[in-house]
Amino acid sequence: MKFEIKGIQFSTEEIGQLLVSLLVLSFAFSLVLYREKIFGATFSYTPTFFLNSLIVVGLAFILHEELGHKVVAQRFGYWAEYRAWPTGLFLAFIMAVLSKGSFVFAAPGAVMISAYHMYNHVNKEKMGKIAIAGSVVNIILALIFIGLSLIFTSELFAMGAQVNVWLAIFNMIPVGMLDGAKVLRWNRRIWAGVLAIAIILLLASGMIWTSLSA
Repeated sequence: MKFEIKGIQFSTEEIGQLLVSLLVLSFAFSLVLYREKIFGATFSYTPTFFLNSLIVVGLAFILHEELGHKVVAQRFGYWAEYRAWPTGLFLAFIMAVLSKGSFVFAAPGAVMISAYHMYNHVNKEKMGKIAIAGSVVNIILALIFIGLSLIFTSELFAMGAQVNVWLAIFNMIPVGMLDGAKVLRWNRRIWAGVLAIAIILLLASGMIWTSLSA
């Protein structure tokens, strides 16, 4: 079943796959974000770890895919829907568990894109803009979370900043089907600029996270 919200088209299949991906990613990230508390002298995992991860990962992941990739693609006149990647979800889960929260592989799926007709083909420039939109959304969210964490000295806000900048940097890696490869083919300067901003924000959010965790 398909439906529309303010001009953006969705389907029940897409929503279902987004929810499954979100739950798996939230659990995997919770092991990373609360690694020291979970894998201490004894294993300790509480619902709060998952719920906090669900909040920050939910915003970072859903807005990256839907507000970033999907909205820009549909504005260009393309069909665009998120589809989960079962292998990526399995890797996110198993690597976070086996590494005891030291690493998470965040490639749960992607927004699939195609043109409605042959005269509106997906060219290099449009694909680059669609690809970079996700990381730009994460950078904006990171800036908001950094500001909030400085005002309210909240661990949850600092966590939100860390997750968003990490996703922005990971997606800008210029390999395979990651967004970075598409952006790099379109415009090297824009790719380098976005990556540099994300790295600076990673350092800033890391300092805030360290001070709050001390």
